[in-house]
Amino acid sequence: MALEFYNLIKTHAENTPDHPAIIDGEVTLTYGQLLEQAQRFAGGLSDLKLNPQSKLGLLCLNQKEYLVALMGAFLKGLPVVPYNFLLTPEDMVYITRDAGIDTVVVDSAFIKPETILFIQSFKNKIVVGPAETKELGDGTQIYENFLNNRDRSKASSRHERSDGLPDMILYTSGTTAKPKGVMLDESQFAANCRDSLVHIPITSADKIIVALPLFHSFGNIMALIVFMKGGTLILLKQFAPKSILQNITDHKATILPLVPTIYSFLVDLNARGGYDASSLKYCISGGAALPRALLKKVEDSLKVSVIEGYGLSETSPVIAVNTFKDGSFPGSVGPIVPNVEVKIIDESGKEQSTGEVGEILVRGKTVMRGYWNRPEETAETLTPDGWLKTGDLGHIDEKNRLFISAGRIKDLIIRAGENISPLAIENALMNHPAIAEVAAVGVPDERAGERVKVCVVLRQETTATESELKKFCRENLPAFMTPDTFQFMEALPKTATGKILKTELKNS
Repeated sequence: MALEFYNLIKTHAENTPDHPAIIDGEVTLTYGQLLEQAQRFAGGLSDLKLNPQSKLGLLCLNQKEYLVALMGAFLKGLPVVPYNFLLTPEDMVYITRDAGIDTVVVDSAFIKPETILFIQSFKNKIVVGPAETKELGDGTQIYENFLNNRDRSKASSRHERSDGLPDMILYTSGTTAKPKGVMLDESQFAANCRDSLVHIPITSADKIIVALPLFHSFGNIMALIVFMKGGTLILLKQFAPKSILQNITDHKATILPLVPTIYSFLVDLNARGGYDASSLKYCISGGAALPRALLKKVEDSLKVSVIEGYGLSETSPVIAVNTFKDGSFPGSVGPIVPNVEVKIIDESGKEQSTGEVGEILVRGKTVMRGYWNRPEETAETLTPDGWLKTGDLGHIDEKNRLFISAGRIKDLIIRAGENISPLAIENALMNHPAIAEVAAVGVPDERAGERVKVCVVLRQETTATESELKKFCRENLPAFMTPDTFQFMEALPKTATGKILKTELKNS
């Protein structure tokens, strides 16, 4: 029970109590206020009827209450389970039962006639915002009352939880199966923050836009890194490019972390003018591969380097990230961060030499304990000597830079015996001036095993035909990689963090 982030926030509150910690719309929370509210929240947890197996669910938007509850739970020692609010109702119920969540902080936006029974199922309900609470049943409290009526002195009494419980269970998106709970501890997040800061400098003077969902590992670590350094978080409730650019302009934001698909639309909007992004020092890209053509467009448009990184929920999450000192390196997600080991293996498990492509394995203190209630899947993912199998294909160069060379193993397309990297096709097509988004997938074929289908979204006021795009691929890719068919779409289906849902594209 590390109390690392509480102690950091306490230090910031003592040294710079009036410095903004969180900007949430029209409301600003200083470090002094954040400390007090986290203490009050922890004190409030003391008054609930919790048991050693109790867990706190966070069903919130990107809002200050989420972070106050998270810091309060860390202080109290109560395990936290963030909800991905874009999952199906069935998956939300599954997570609740699988994790054993009995207490929830829920924003009123999620309280609807069809969710009443679900909210009622929790023993303790803490409701943020205006809501009719009578129908939610016993154990319901309004968040503001929960904070204001609590004794801060009770915050210091730690929750007596069962041995072996983690500080957080972070559920994967569940796009191909039921969500899996990744078991992580506060100390692992703190270690990952420190290791990441070796590559990306963040100071107390920085203002960081967080449009990434806080329930996701990328958004979570960015918020925690900012708290570690005493900087300012600017919370946005959605990925809307207009809102992002407006907040950069209004607040003179200095750092922008996003996923590649959002950068694509952001660049187009910024090109139309009306926004001032000159305060930005650099951008960070993660969550998916960043095509080289898009990287160049972002850097040309925003006049800053894009620092690309790579990580997984299972690794707390950052594994590698380019350094601010060296700037972007097209195609690479950067050198490995300190205290993390990476090796590349072939299909037989033999370690690959420098430059050779294989599966990426990771080992270190930031690697998860395992999957909650999933011993068999844990054993499949973690080797007996502590290496985590990522399922990603990559290589390392002579300067210890990591490259995600061919994407996910499961996404590899095998057509007539040839291994085809969808990532290579996507990177090539992003150089076409008419393409805004692209995803290559394999679809079943009786004769070839699989054929290559490419789904594309065209930029506004542009046109392109299938024959034109095939010709472009023949000119820019090896012949065996030329796609069989193209499907033109208005938008590609995505997860909450902007990751393209290829399973849906295969069936479309």
